[in-house]
Amino acid sequence: MKNILYLLLFFITCTVYSQQKTIQISNIKTGKVKFFEENQRVKIRTLDGKKYVGNLKFSDSLTLTIKNQSIKIDSIKSIKKQPIVLSTIKTVVLVAGLSVVASSLVVASGGGNAAFLLLTVGSGVTISAGLLEGINVNNSDNKWTFKILEK
Repeated sequence: MKNILYLLLFFITCTVYSQQKTIQISNIKTGKVKFFEENQRVKIRTLDGKKYVGNLKFSDSLTLTIKNQSIKIDSIKSIKKQPIVLSTIKTVVLVAGLSVVASSLVVASGGGNAAFLLLTVGSGVTISAGLLEGINVNNSDNKWTFKILEK
């Protein structure tokens, strides 16, 4: 019985004192704070123009890793959440819209009257894929400050 209590106490102290690294971003004007936790899927753009999409990992207090690529915290231009479901839906909607536009070109080359209608519908569906990208807010370094914390 004593060993079970010691084991239980050990697990409780491990969970109490365990820390998880996060990226804290703070809005410069309003002071609003957001957190990006480890293993969260994100899209990061760096100051040199490269784009990284993947699960967030932390190497140390100044470096994070996405798909085995190390990124310094001071080289981040923007960061945003990139859920896999939203990116899949966006891709499916974009491909569907472009295929409707392509089919309108085929109908137009055959002299069909429905070509303009298909072009209009396909353009609308394609534009909606771009609007889905706007659902996720892009947190840029000109409005936000980035910091790695242990939470």
